[in-house]
Amino acid sequence: MKKIFSLIVLIPLQLVMQSCGESFLYKEPKGTVIPESLNTLDGVNYLLIGAYSLLDGWGSGTANQQNMSAAASIKNWVWNSASDDSYKGSTPGDLSPAGEIEQYVALPTNIMIEYKWQVHYDGISRCNDVLRAIKNAGSAIDESNRKILEGQARFLRGLYHFRMQVMHYQVPYISEEVEDPSKVPNDRLIWDDLEKDLQFALDNLPERFAGNPGRATKFAAITAKAYVHMFQKEYSEAKTLLDMVINSKKFALVDSFYHNYTSYTENNVESIFEIQYSVNDGTTQGRNGNSDSWLTLPYNRYLPTCCGFFQPSDDLVNAFKVDANGLPLLGINGPRYNDTPLPNDMGINPEETFVPPGHLFDPRLDWTVGRRGIPYLDWGIHSGRDFVRDQDNGGPYAGKKQMYYKREAATAAESTFARANAKNFRFYRYAHVLLWRAECAIEENDLVYAKELINQVRRRASNDIVYGKVKNTSFGPSIPIVVDYTEPAANYKLGEYTTFPSQAYAREALRMELRLETALEGNRFFDLVRWGIDQQVLSKFIANDSKYRSFMGGTSYAPRNAKWPLPQSQIDLQKGVLIQDPNY
Repeated sequence: MKKIFSLIVLIPLQLVMQSCGESFLYKEPKGTVIPESLNTLDGVNYLLIGAYSLLDGWGSGTANQQNMSAAASIKNWVWNSASDDSYKGSTPGDLSPAGEIEQYVALPTNIMIEYKWQVHYDGISRCNDVLRAIKNAGSAIDESNRKILEGQARFLRGLYHFRMQVMHYQVPYISEEVEDPSKVPNDRLIWDDLEKDLQFALDNLPERFAGNPGRATKFAAITAKAYVHMFQKEYSEAKTLLDMVINSKKFALVDSFYHNYTSYTENNVESIFEIQYSVNDGTTQGRNGNSDSWLTLPYNRYLPTCCGFFQPSDDLVNAFKVDANGLPLLGINGPRYNDTPLPNDMGINPEETFVPPGHLFDPRLDWTVGRRGIPYLDWGIHSGRDFVRDQDNGGPYAGKKQMYYKREAATAAESTFARANAKNFRFYRYAHVLLWRAECAIEENDLVYAKELINQVRRRASNDIVYGKVKNTSFGPSIPIVVDYTEPAANYKLGEYTTFPSQAYAREALRMELRLETALEGNRFFDLVRWGIDQQVLSKFIANDSKYRSFMGGTSYAPRNAKWPLPQSQIDLQKGVLIQDPNY
């Protein structure tokens, strides 16, 4: 969250970093002392910027920042590789601790787990610094500003704690009143504590900040709190909150699905909470850009990006198949999408012949996944194997949502470091609200309303056709590429549900829709766990995936893999205080 405040250039950075930048892991066990110069309205805003800034995982401690950002970002892409949506990607030895997450063998010593913990608790510490500074400022900050600043800090503190709670079985809750964080145990679930933070934010934040779209608002807090309730299966409470967003009439679906992933349509009417980025602003290597995605862009000699991580899975691509009515293959009274996997170009060189499958697809597939024979945004045609760093490790597909358009490069990419770009990330958007509200309706057996909400999301995507029919079946330097841009790139069809014959059918439809609409956005693994279907889904995924990536053949998913262990380094630092997950 780097470009949200116009006053950021005035901040005495070294002062802020001294007050709130030390890693939680290594902090002295005393209450933080806030310099008097920060006990002002501007000073508190400076501290608040520091709390926002860790949403991308960059800036905590002295570790490898690129790897830390990948592990700790709120985008969750490293943890998404534990789902059926994506692979770690790149080569086997590259960022190997993330490979342990992908294969469900990560232990408490895994550095990705440590990074996630360190950054999130550092973020919590920064939020607490803000709250202490507000208190110390006294009358220097009027009551209205005080509540708004406190609301933002408590929203962020709730969000950081939430990410920790869904990661681990029990974690400590640290408030600004705690003098010695090292003595706070993880002896309970912290749902009630983080709900109080989000409720305070909900009660005190404005509906919008004119000119500062990156700040947390009342509706961001409502949406966050609703999702927290859904993790606890408190659907009635979530329903009430989601209805507040819907009934406000402040939000709507943007006209095109892909407008959620372009820099020129940022902070739009669908966006509820959006992580802001900027480049070409004087920072080294564009570090105010989305550094948490640096590693996830295509690794290709024709593109200026790197490094081939975070590749879409074969299972995800198959999930976009539809039947003759344009509906997903749910496996109820008909085939399931992964019963017969699609042919792909694994092991096939670009110069060799490969004909893309002619199946009917949901058009969102080709806005989400780069695949052979389909235009890759406006960078040219995805030619297959040379678009991927290592097919044997990461499969044949490349992600699209995190990549910027070539035509946007002059403004959206760092001029000296092209992998850094300014594409914002829509963390909460109206499509989430509609689908989560549909989930609540299904759990109350209100299948008619659930169908209506799901169809709203599907209707928006029905005309998002990717154009550019490629006539080639092989690619190479001496092979001309022939494309007809008046024709759709593939066979697309997206229909609406006419009925939900049962609650079980409706659940499958909702879960599939949430997957297709928000693929590769970091929630899939945690959704599988909250639904209680992680063992079932991921065991089948491993069985199918090992046919393409042989190293997955020795992998298995066990019940303990639903939660990650606490980092051993933190257990060692807080001996006798923190208790490891009994499953580890």
